[in-house]
Amino acid sequence: NDNPPVFKGAEQRIFIPENRQLDSRFPLEGAVDADIGANSLLTYTLSPTDYFSLKVETTDELSKSLSLELRKSLDREETPELQLLLTATDGGKPELEGTVRLQITVLDVNDNAPLFDQAIHRAQLVESTVNGTLVTTLNATDADEGVNGEVVFSFGNDVSLDIQEKFNVDSLSGEIRVIGD
Repeated sequence: NDNPPVFKGAEQRIFIPENRQLDSRFPLEGAVDADIGANSLLTYTLSPTDYFSLKVETTDELSKSLSLELRKSLDREETPELQLLLTATDGGKPELEGTVRLQITVLDVNDNAPLFDQAIHRAQLVESTVNGTLVTTLNATDADEGVNGEVVFSFGNDVSLDIQEKFNVDSLSGEIRVIGD
């Protein structure tokens, strides 16, 4: 037994959307051992994690199918990445082992609503306020990333036409300005 198990690379990258269902499986690439017989029989272990379990299915005497099975729901905003270690141990005496780092990136889905930094904005204006005057600036953030986290401001459907004719909301900056008398 003079050859340890060897993985193709030092790292396997896995991309998983945060809304994947429990029990979903994600294939892994196994190791190879240049020895023969019992010295080349591999067993696999995964570093401890609440999120995944390792599933090993023997397809024939020398070949095994490996996959990660999702055991706990993912939330990118809480845990955007996970690093696990997959170890292959051969059947020789003494045992030899090889490892590969599993770099799991949790992909975002649009599962968070934008949140305003304050619920109510109050402003007092005199009736002679000139057009273009800044009334207030809205600020909201979204915990999602990329396009899912972009915030666009607008008046809601329940805002009267009368108000919409007097004020404008800049969709990107959140600035509300006077536009009418």
